[in-house]
Amino acid sequence: MLRSELRLNAPLFVAQAAVSNHTGLIARAGLAMPAVPFGSPAWQLPSLVAYLHRLHQDEEDPSPELWRAHTERQSGPVPRPHRRYQADGLHDPDAVCVLDIQLGPRDEETGWPAASLAVIQQEEGACPFGRVTRRHGAEAIAAYAAEELTAEHAALMDRARQHQDAYFVRLANLAQRAADWADKVRAAAHADAIHVQADHARTRITR
Repeated sequence: MLRSELRLNAPLFVAQAAVSNHTGLIARAGLAMPAVPFGSPAWQLPSLVAYLHRLHQDEEDPSPELWRAHTERQSGPVPRPHRRYQADGLHDPDAVCVLDIQLGPRDEETGWPAASLAVIQQEEGACPFGRVTRRHGAEAIAAYAAEELTAEHAALMDRARQHQDAYFVRLANLAQRAADWADKVRAAAHADAIHVQADHARTRITR
């Protein structure tokens, strides 16, 4: 589904997920929205982090249905992609930012779902894509979200100073709060991983 089919007169942000289950079967789900003004990694990665955190808390494995329900449920001031997208964002010239997400069952020891992320960005009208960033695991994805949000906060504060506009200050504060939250999720995933490593070490010592 390209821009004309979505009836959007704007470049696209696309979040496409491939979800595998314990048998190895893979299902795919794609969602899209206008890239401007919130279709960027800084504003959209928190939704993925929130999804991983929710699966961990609820002790659920990911599924395309859960992913679509999560992102289609609009909550908070930042819109999420909600229009069904059937194409491949990697080959859609209208897609200027693509989150290509791979999800798998939860790790039995840490409780966090398997997750890999590729963020593909291009300048509008440019081909091929200009930058690819990859992260593996919930901890790394949450850390990346915090980094992007921190950079967004700094950029928005610069714009606020240049334009003397309180709107940019409010957005900057929102970005900082989201960055702090993403870092807490990172810390939680890190603590779970350390706990599992410590258990393994104790098991080896007692054998």
